[in-house]
Amino acid sequence: METVELQKGTTVSDPLPSPALTGTSQVLVSARGLQKSFHDRPILKNVDFDMHRGDITVIIGKSGSGKSTLLRALAGLTEPDAGEIRIEGQTVFADGARTKEWDTLSGDVGMIFQTYTLWPHMNVLDNLTLAPRKTRGMAASEARDRAEAALDEVGMKHHILSRSTQLSGGERQRVAIARALMMKPKLLLCDEITSALDPPVAAEVLDVLRRLKEEDNIAVALVTHDMAFASKAADRLVFFLNGEIAVNTTPDEAFENCSNAELQKFVDAVRF
Repeated sequence: METVELQKGTTVSDPLPSPALTGTSQVLVSARGLQKSFHDRPILKNVDFDMHRGDITVIIGKSGSGKSTLLRALAGLTEPDAGEIRIEGQTVFADGARTKEWDTLSGDVGMIFQTYTLWPHMNVLDNLTLAPRKTRGMAASEARDRAEAALDEVGMKHHILSRSTQLSGGERQRVAIARALMMKPKLLLCDEITSALDPPVAAEVLDVLRRLKEEDNIAVALVTHDMAFASKAADRLVFFLNGEIAVNTTPDEAFENCSNAELQKFVDAVRF
């Protein structure tokens, strides 16, 4: 496999240094040696992955290459077969199981899906406040205050009493982002959230994510085929190939100076 230089003396195929060794306080999420198979088919093969506070990381690659499985593992929706996950230096997954620290830190991670997953029979307010009230015991007044603030961040406060069925696709996706903001996460994991949207609407949704990064210092990991967003807004670009991270670098380096033939082929195909 080809490798891409990350910094002098370090390549993608080398194990990434542990946050404890780097001494940086900016590492928010760190995964080491993640492995996951489904029906004896390896999906993640010893994946190392870091995210820094306030960074946007765009993750690209063919279907089945491991992108979504990585996001689901970080979000606690899929348990890896092996490896370790840390949030702010605290181990939340190791030895095949979630640790007690995950119960405390899981609220720092929000996930948004392509299909919105909004309750059609509820209005926007109820969609946002149901989980915090039921699972976290949040008072109704606090939940409403948080919902209004979250909707304001995504430009949807005026739709607080609308039903999700009355909203456009782009508006529903903004509501889904607002719902993820209810627990004030430090990391948003976004899995193909613009793939069903028209390009102008998708651009508006992606602009919301960029503003959250700039104004609230939220880290964003985004699986997408939007190369324009990747080149303009991403701090890092990660290319998955057959369950492994083949390239992990800046968008400029990936698009302009990358020698990885598979990445070049993928980018050319998406652009076409």
